[in-house]
Amino acid sequence: MVFPRISDAKERTPARRTILSMIASFLRLFDKPTRALIIACGIVTVVALAVVIPKGPEPLLDDTAPVVEQVDMEKRTTTPTASVKRAKAVPSPKPTTPSWQMPSGGAHVDLRKVRDLNVRVSIAEQKTYILSGKTVVYTMRCSTGMKGSTPTGRFKVQNRGEDFFNPNENMGAKYWVSWANYGEYLFHSVPTDRQGRYIVSEAEKLGRPASHGCVRLTVADAKWLYEQLPVDTPVTIG
Repeated sequence: MVFPRISDAKERTPARRTILSMIASFLRLFDKPTRALIIACGIVTVVALAVVIPKGPEPLLDDTAPVVEQVDMEKRTTTPTASVKRAKAVPSPKPTTPSWQMPSGGAHVDLRKVRDLNVRVSIAEQKTYILSGKTVVYTMRCSTGMKGSTPTGRFKVQNRGEDFFNPNENMGAKYWVSWANYGEYLFHSVPTDRQGRYIVSEAEKLGRPASHGCVRLTVADAKWLYEQLPVDTPVTIG
């Protein structure tokens, strides 16, 4: 409740007195019964107005639930949609070339430019060396014969061919170069089956004795010798 200031009350007092004086002068115009009737009617009118006229507008709806719903709707419409982080697609790993298909000593050299070219096979190390005189210019992994089946000694490069298949062993190979008995003992790739497909289980043995006497090489190394190793190149096995 707000109380009027003293200064406001002092200002309103003369006006109220003037109104009351006018009402009193008006009532003097009538006799006492009429005055009583007028006063009674005035009182009834004031009371009736106080009852009929509302103090203020009544709320049409509940003040809580609709407001909460409205706020929620506003949040839904005004709040920006959160960005959804999507996982990046992981690319499938590229298939890698098996080591038994690749050059085993790095980039191949041009054998036509190697002076005093010769080849040495180490059974103990399971390595084949390309030499210029006594200097190693390239080193390859290999597989020699099981149970000492690879002959040792000094030999020379003979004939060659793109592929072969031995039905007795039920396997063949590609890119062969003979160094003894014209096709009996060879440099060649890892083994292939009857259809010319590489036998993975045999190829993975590269680096340890696994053949029947020949010298197995990676596919790339065997092809390199097939293409570049000259006839009569000295070969030492030991």
